[in-house]
Amino acid sequence: MSSQARAVVAFVFTLVMVFSVVLAGCSPAATPPPATPTSAPAPTPQPAEPTATPEAEMEEEPITIGAVFNATGWMAAYDQPPRSAALLAMEDINSKGGVLGRELKLIELDGKTDPATVGNAARQLIEQGAQVLVAPCDFDIGAPTSQAAQEASMVGVSTCATSPLYGSEALGDKQFTVGMWNNIMGAAMAEYGYQELGWKTAYIVVDTSIDYSVSLGDYFGEHFETLGGQVLGRDTFTAGDEDFSAQIQRIKALSEEPDVLYITGVMPDLGIILRQVRAAGIETPMAGGDTYDDTELFRVLGSDLGNNIYMATHSWLGPEVGGEMTRFIDLYKAEYGDPPVSAFIVMGWDTVKVLAQAIEKAGTTEGAALAKAMEDMQFDLLSGQLDWTGAAEGHQPLKAAAIVQVQGGKPSFLGWARPASPPAP
Repeated sequence: MSSQARAVVAFVFTLVMVFSVVLAGCSPAATPPPATPTSAPAPTPQPAEPTATPEAEMEEEPITIGAVFNATGWMAAYDQPPRSAALLAMEDINSKGGVLGRELKLIELDGKTDPATVGNAARQLIEQGAQVLVAPCDFDIGAPTSQAAQEASMVGVSTCATSPLYGSEALGDKQFTVGMWNNIMGAAMAEYGYQELGWKTAYIVVDTSIDYSVSLGDYFGEHFETLGGQVLGRDTFTAGDEDFSAQIQRIKALSEEPDVLYITGVMPDLGIILRQVRAAGIETPMAGGDTYDDTELFRVLGSDLGNNIYMATHSWLGPEVGGEMTRFIDLYKAEYGDPPVSAFIVMGWDTVKVLAQAIEKAGTTEGAALAKAMEDMQFDLLSGQLDWTGAAEGHQPLKAAAIVQVQGGKPSFLGWARPASPPAP
């Protein structure tokens, strides 16, 4: 999809969201039940748009971060893991004196995996005193949070949305995502597969219900062909489908077996289609994006069917990635009793750390100043190095992808991949 087409999509999406929020009314969204032993403090009203000077902000009142973490619906699988690490990051920062000498405090609401509810929840958080907003891990579901932040001249940050629509071009000059865009994620898998795994042909199957899945398939295919690979065909499905026999028959009917099946989607549909492909006797390597990074998917496939599967995802939960990862894993185990099991978890930690560092540099939570600090800084995160482009270039997050292989139902780290010339978003 061209950038002009994506801009049109973004404009239409904005109109739809505006009308959906009006129709949804102003009924309050439910506060999610705590997913971890650490609960977010009760909301305390704070000014939504601080006007004090940085010197005056060195008071003891907390810096309030508002978050829409979906606790119900399919997005809970991608929002609750970052939530647990976001709370841990705030605890870590506060134990060292906070930010600008002030404690970080989280107030949150459940968006219920519904865009209208997400938008209403974001506006309620602003009314309750949020000074920055953390958005869900998806454009279609999370964008209303950043729209509300932009309307209030506040910074909004998604933990891990990867659609190129999640940025300043579609959402405004104070809006960011910590997740790499799909043009990098898709191209990273295409390039690693072509150069390191010897893939020369591919067959692409995408879930058409959300932009994430469609654009990821498009970017993989575009970069794979640029490298010299051949896409033998494309197919689609829709979230909620439970029978993928038609798609499987079309794969079996191909005159040439592809080197890889690139299949995009979200759980639980992703687990169903991958399992049915393997159960049909198709042993072709399968690959996809960050939604493969899910222990539930590994469980669904099991050791028998969970083989020759590859993903480009946000990070790897092991000492191989260096930096603070070992310390983070130790803190997480001490807090929650179990080690972290998905790279989505670290995105909550990274989001809070980014905000803390940028607020410290800007000396304020005021939207324009904070956004400028985020544009000017480079961040060393659990999900790798991050550098955003300016607002005029869309706030594209420039990052590498972690390449992970699944064999016998267990993942292993293959390394970082940063495509040299990814497709234009």
